[in-house]
Amino acid sequence: MTPRTKLVLALAWFLAVLPAQAATKVFLHDAASKGILPGGADITFRQANSTQGSAKVTAVTNSIAGAISGQYFPSGTAGHIITKTGGGTRTLWITDPLSSGVTISGTITPNLWGLESAAQCNCGARYEVLRWSVATGGISSSLGRSSDGGLSEWSTSAAARTSPTLTPTSTAFNAGDRIVIVLYNDDGSAVTEANGRNWTLDYDAGTGVDGDTYLSFTESLSFSSDSNNAPSQATTSELRLGPVLWEMARATLLGLAAALA
Repeated sequence: MTPRTKLVLALAWFLAVLPAQAATKVFLHDAASKGILPGGADITFRQANSTQGSAKVTAVTNSIAGAISGQYFPSGTAGHIITKTGGGTRTLWITDPLSSGVTISGTITPNLWGLESAAQCNCGARYEVLRWSVATGGISSSLGRSSDGGLSEWSTSAAARTSPTLTPTSTAFNAGDRIVIVLYNDDGSAVTEANGRNWTLDYDAGTGVDGDTYLSFTESLSFSSDSNNAPSQATTSELRLGPVLWEMARATLLGLAAALA
């Protein structure tokens, strides 16, 4: 047996015994997250992790006249980010802290359960995945958004949507970082959303039933128990404004600019 043949056989054996990377379902829950300060009256961060839910809950978003564009975090425009109740608080999901570092680069696949109030709604959804950094205490980057108008229009009866998938920008997460999931209101595929209707996201339910809503990551992810692990200003010079405080500061600066104009 030649040295080359031995090398080929050794590589084949190594690949055969190498364990396959297990995908991780990140489920959306109704409980408030401890990871980021709640946004008061206008925004709530809810918990996400790899633990299956048990009882369906809902989030209702009022429709707006399409075509919809520019509905990206941290937009405060009504009908951009999904809400817990129609016209109510914007709702985002943030995972428990990652227990170990991981690079997320593989395909992300949705499993979103929902329905619309009437066929005339023409409602769909988009999702975005972001990195929350434990070093800075804020959102540091976006891994990407699903395609505009890529989700098939919701039906008037609850059903799951498993596309479009997302090929994320390869992003290294450290232990203690979190994954942020934002769901956006959007036109359904090949239709234009109409005003005066609403659609409902069903989530936090058991396996394989209405409300079994999650994003499936290619990578094997593990999470620590939820806690407020953001750095204090006294312990790091790298502290950035969290997203809620940043939005408040941005609104103040815009107001000052308008007053001086």
